[in-house]
Amino acid sequence: MRFLRPLSRGAALTTGALALAAAGVAGAVVAVSHTTSSTAGSSTTHGASAASAPTTVNLIGLRAGRVPWNKPVRIVVDNGRINTVAVSTAAAAASDGAPVDGILSSGDTIWTSSKTLVPLTRYVASIGYVDGDGHTQSAQIKFAAADTSKHLRVTLSPGDGNTVGVGSPIIASFSRSVPKSQRAAVEARLSVMTAPEAVVGAWHWMSDQEVHWRPPSYWKSGTKVTVGANLAGLYLGSGVWGAGNHTTSFRIGASHISRVDVARHQMYVYDNGHLIKTFPISAGRDKYPTKNGVHITFEKSQVVTMDSATVGIPRNSPDGYYEKVYWDVRISYGGAFVHAAPWSVADQGVVNVSHGCVNISTSNAIWFYNFSQRGDIVDVYNSTRAPDTADPGMADWNMSWSSWLAGDATPNAAAQAVHPSMPRDYEPAAPAYHPTTFSNPSPSHHASPSPSSTPSRKPSPTPSPTHHH
Repeated sequence: MRFLRPLSRGAALTTGALALAAAGVAGAVVAVSHTTSSTAGSSTTHGASAASAPTTVNLIGLRAGRVPWNKPVRIVVDNGRINTVAVSTAAAAASDGAPVDGILSSGDTIWTSSKTLVPLTRYVASIGYVDGDGHTQSAQIKFAAADTSKHLRVTLSPGDGNTVGVGSPIIASFSRSVPKSQRAAVEARLSVMTAPEAVVGAWHWMSDQEVHWRPPSYWKSGTKVTVGANLAGLYLGSGVWGAGNHTTSFRIGASHISRVDVARHQMYVYDNGHLIKTFPISAGRDKYPTKNGVHITFEKSQVVTMDSATVGIPRNSPDGYYEKVYWDVRISYGGAFVHAAPWSVADQGVVNVSHGCVNISTSNAIWFYNFSQRGDIVDVYNSTRAPDTADPGMADWNMSWSSWLAGDATPNAAAQAVHPSMPRDYEPAAPAYHPTTFSNPSPSHHASPSPSSTPSRKPSPTPSPTHHH
């Protein structure tokens, strides 16, 4: 291909191959070789004689090889007549391209596409026409659609190569809101593949910018998971187009399930179904009870500065605190951790004295910190507070499967065919375990003192300033 300097509409192009107008002109003037002709010769643009004006083929609006995506394509022949126009997406084989339909003007001089284009997509236009001298000619124009200013992008989690716990959901976080009318189309662009065996699962929209996928019960240890998101070419209306084609793969690690019995002040730690540790604990006191329900671990830090002011307790009040706390495994965005509490060792196994966290001794906390991986299960039961399903630490496993499916725009038949028990019913039973019945709170329910600002649903990559003690 050879690019020529800008020419006026009346200038003649004399090359025998495709020529496009240089960047910056309003339209592409194309000179082409003969396909059939009533006279011999190799001139591709006619009009050298005084008898006829030159014939030109123009792609209107072309600049720097691109045309606006949100305007119809217009191909114009001056001093000639269009016979055929075929516009399609560029492909290795011409027959593989997706066609773009259009209509001819009454004078057969203007072809206009019946729809707009897909941003950043490459196209080929093949034009057959009759020039001013009555010769049959052909032209080919290669171009691309310009980009849109509005994109829908996605971030997938867990990250590529991660090993996570059996409670870890797949999370797709979007760069902008997805309206309900478009969620089925977005879900159709998301895929979940598992090995060595297929896993039934479903999506659930946690918000208009985040959707989670999980199985009916906890993952099976050793499962390999590949998640794909291909939003390229997806139109959501109002000028918003999907962008990107991404995949991520991760592995489900060992099954770590810890059961926290608030009434008995004990924590039972299971590794692949086997009870390996029993820790005396102190959970939230009556005034600040630890929330019931299945939690997942989603970050850990060797030290966290815990500030009672972030949960509405003044530092200088009798219940206030502001101090560094060590060996912290976060189990809720609202500030609940399993952490070292050397100040409450005498109370651990005896009475609940914390502000909502699970207190254990320093040596036990160090062990649990090293044992824990993201996505492990910490199930709290026999407390007086219901789960907070608006909290990322409790959002995924404290609802029935039918409730989970209700949040899927297009649940598949396999997911609808299963009728599992609640996820916690698949956990290994703790000694003398007596299940507690609770109802899910409304989104406005607060199971603990509210933080000073409303937290996001998405777990923070670094410790949040909201903490219990």
